[in-house]
Amino acid sequence: MRYFLALCATILLLGCDKHVPREDYIAYYDENCKTELEQSGVRFFAMPLTRDYEIVKWGAALDSGMRVIVGAEPRSDLNFEDAFLIRGKDTTGVVLTRKMQTFELGAVDMFVLSFADRVPGAKLRLKNVSQGIGGVEIELKNCQKIRLEESK
Repeated sequence: MRYFLALCATILLLGCDKHVPREDYIAYYDENCKTELEQSGVRFFAMPLTRDYEIVKWGAALDSGMRVIVGAEPRSDLNFEDAFLIRGKDTTGVVLTRKMQTFELGAVDMFVLSFADRVPGAKLRLKNVSQGIGGVEIELKNCQKIRLEESK
């Protein structure tokens, strides 16, 4: 019986929203929502952005779509042909890709991918990544339950 109660308590906690104060939100989100993957000697990372993240970072949610930040290191010349969000049998193509320019040696390649719809819990697939890497698929964390703590 004790194990059953502990299991029920764990399930309830996992289903609850985590409310984070504005001053701690970005650091907490970055730490808990980034997924990393190494392939062909390159470390890729991806992080989906939620409405609350955009509100804290930029002062407003940008639109009803979804943005994903993607990075790769140690590169400064990485490209890919296309990007998709995949959840089950549904596929959503990227509508805008923007590479953030850096001019430092050994800098991380960073991209912001914009999708028309929010697809929580999706995988990100990068098609034909340069340098002979090929396809890369990164599981995105669903961070919809990390919420901005409301001001009192």
